[in-house]
Amino acid sequence: MAVDSFIYQLLSDEQLAQNIVAQQRLEAREASFAAWPEGLAPALIQSLSSLGIDRPYKHQAEAIQAALEGRHLVISTQVASGKSLCYQVPIIQSQITNPKARALLLFPTKALARDQQHKLHNFLFELSRDKKEFTKLSCATYDGDTPANARSRIRAKARSIFSNPDMLHAGILTNHSLWSSFFAGLTHVVIDEVHIYRGVFGSHFANVIRRLKRICALYGSSPQFICTSATVANALSLASNLVEQPVKLIDKDASPRGEQLFCIFNPPVVNTALGIRRSSMAESIRLAKRWINTGGQALLFSGSRSSVEMLYRYLTDDPALKDKASSYRSGYLAEERRKIERELREGKLSLVISTNALELGIDIGGLDAVFINSYPGTISATRQQAGRAGRKGKKSLCILIASSNPLDQYICQHPDYLFDNNPEQALIDPDHSEILKAQLLCAVQELSLHEDEGFGSLGPEHILPHLILLEQDGHIRKYQDRWIGKLDAYPAGDVSLRNIGHNLSIMHNDEMIGTVDVASATWMTHPGAIYLDQGDSYLVQSLDLEAGVVKVNPTDANYYTQAIQSSDMDILSVLRAGTSGKTKKYFGKVKVTSLVTAYKRIRYITMELLGCEDLNLPPSILHTQAWWFSIPSQVVHKVQELGLWRNEVNDYGPAWPKLSQQIKERDKFQCQHCGAKQDQESFAVHHIQPFRTFASAQEANQPDNLITLCPRCHRLAEQQVKIQSGLAGLAFLIVNLAPFYVMCDRRDLDVIFQERSAHTELNPMIAIYDTTPGGIGLARRLYDLQDTILKDALGLVERCPCEEGCPSCVGPVAENGSGAKAHAIAILKELLAPL
Repeated sequence: MAVDSFIYQLLSDEQLAQNIVAQQRLEAREASFAAWPEGLAPALIQSLSSLGIDRPYKHQAEAIQAALEGRHLVISTQVASGKSLCYQVPIIQSQITNPKARALLLFPTKALARDQQHKLHNFLFELSRDKKEFTKLSCATYDGDTPANARSRIRAKARSIFSNPDMLHAGILTNHSLWSSFFAGLTHVVIDEVHIYRGVFGSHFANVIRRLKRICALYGSSPQFICTSATVANALSLASNLVEQPVKLIDKDASPRGEQLFCIFNPPVVNTALGIRRSSMAESIRLAKRWINTGGQALLFSGSRSSVEMLYRYLTDDPALKDKASSYRSGYLAEERRKIERELREGKLSLVISTNALELGIDIGGLDAVFINSYPGTISATRQQAGRAGRKGKKSLCILIASSNPLDQYICQHPDYLFDNNPEQALIDPDHSEILKAQLLCAVQELSLHEDEGFGSLGPEHILPHLILLEQDGHIRKYQDRWIGKLDAYPAGDVSLRNIGHNLSIMHNDEMIGTVDVASATWMTHPGAIYLDQGDSYLVQSLDLEAGVVKVNPTDANYYTQAIQSSDMDILSVLRAGTSGKTKKYFGKVKVTSLVTAYKRIRYITMELLGCEDLNLPPSILHTQAWWFSIPSQVVHKVQELGLWRNEVNDYGPAWPKLSQQIKERDKFQCQHCGAKQDQESFAVHHIQPFRTFASAQEANQPDNLITLCPRCHRLAEQQVKIQSGLAGLAFLIVNLAPFYVMCDRRDLDVIFQERSAHTELNPMIAIYDTTPGGIGLARRLYDLQDTILKDALGLVERCPCEEGCPSCVGPVAENGSGAKAHAIAILKELLAPL
């Protein structure tokens, strides 16, 4: 067996085994079955049996029974536990007993919707072979890719429609008169992968569900909601908040689970003096090559599109592996992605290297192993990725290959953080004022609103202030006792659920070979960039953002490119200002500017820098809202007196320029780690023992503590001995705590901190800003809650059982570095001390 063979190789090879820093073995579990619930049509039970489904798992039977009773429910069980059957059976039962019954099935991505539609289509085809009851139970996908000439037929004929939230928001509800018979018969709404609906996206989607229920009421239906979810900490409350109905939780998983071994693999140290480890990418390739020889099937997850392409490029440098592996990510053409999915499902591929695009439930068959190149960022995502292996009760393996970043190294040192903690919560706030106002505008445009009518769970008195604001802005008007929209207006087109811009087409000789989203275009497909597509290299000739076109030509270049980016924040206007204890706090409009200024050309394998080219590209500008506060000089002085302030720029002394030149000459202008010689880019002189750990510059600057490093090796070395400042630790703490006060996702906020900010009279500053264009009021709410946030932050970090810092408080400590826990506590205590 592939898994046993690989585990034996792994543990018997001393060079590999010594890098396994933690293991967790999940025991196998037998399936637990139940009888089909009473009330199902005998023909349906017979047909299920003919497909090999003689009995449901207990959780499936419980879910189907609850659905037949008309209850709203959420099924939160492991990957490949048969959640689809929990909604397929009630829908089919309803449609064979009620010829007008319809179902709407919503999935977070078009690919997942089409995959599930294909499965139900095949299911219905098999059922209809010898049972006439099933011949009219058609299903279809309705999304942005559905041809215009097929849409009217689908609306009229399909009993089950597969779609996504964006299409429901901007295409179906806005044209509900075309869907009158469908909405009149709508009995079931399925919301798959409900854990995806968090933060701003989830809050918008909850209001789309309010609009859906309102349109259903217009046509006389009241559908039942069935949700499915990966394992999250709050599946029940999340589903209840989304659909605003009492929901039954089904979470006792009765499906079989094979034994799984989960290993954390920390790459070996290759330079003991500097603490530099071999890269996670190189180790992922080494393990993947060994895996392919076992004959099993696996996924290798990696966090970015560029890393997926690099991994595939390095792996397939061996021509014998080209036909055994593939890469998979967003930006590939739909037919390419489906081909890869099919070949993996049919066993033709041994390995697929993927972004989290394959983390969701697309059917790719039974896999034996999962490799994860670097921690995905959340416990929930890690478990979801690991769950892709071991389907149908087979034994499986998952290996997390740690990178050198502090969070990964913290997990290597504290594996219980990953193994023992609960998954993260998914938070939403459907009543957020800006989101609610935007969705109310869409609702009124779809169907006029009576002055005594509420919206979802909100009564008319709660939505009236928002309606008045919309009226003052000229978007709606009051006519007699109803609020009505503007003739021919289309507000849904201006309201993005996910804040995702349009895609650009990547063209070679008038043939589209892929796409790239507008937010990624300047760093991924700038002129001169190497664009990688399933191992093939293309040189970008031109980037036309206005036309939405990237032109490329094939190339056999022996290098890849890496964009150099910078970001800055400008305050446009202060809308509110005040004091909070010893600090001055502000809320206002800001401009966050991101700019790709140049790119590096880096040789494959050796990582040698071949050159650096300047770029002249337009900046990416985010106009948004921010909350920021200063740390006054008296607080800084007090913390300095305690020896707990280390935010100043290092002062290496007046002799440093001459000394650093002497060290470079001593080292013959050559990197003392990788051997690269100084060329166009200036090399660094690195302190082996960190500068901040010495009492004076003279002690720190002894020649035997100094070494010449190229920029890449210098970055790696600094990563291992990072001395986190109290300001950085406090910024980390606040930006990770803030979502709990405004019920958003961490990705809906970002942070900038400055040690000497022009915005706060050259005092240190921490700023938290909305990542949604224009801002949706998250920062404004945080401004109001500053006192509470700082007090809670102090309590959290003081109660945290770690010694110097961890991901649960001020951030992880580098492997050989120093954390900021004591420093952040000192700053907070001084900020909160009585005046």
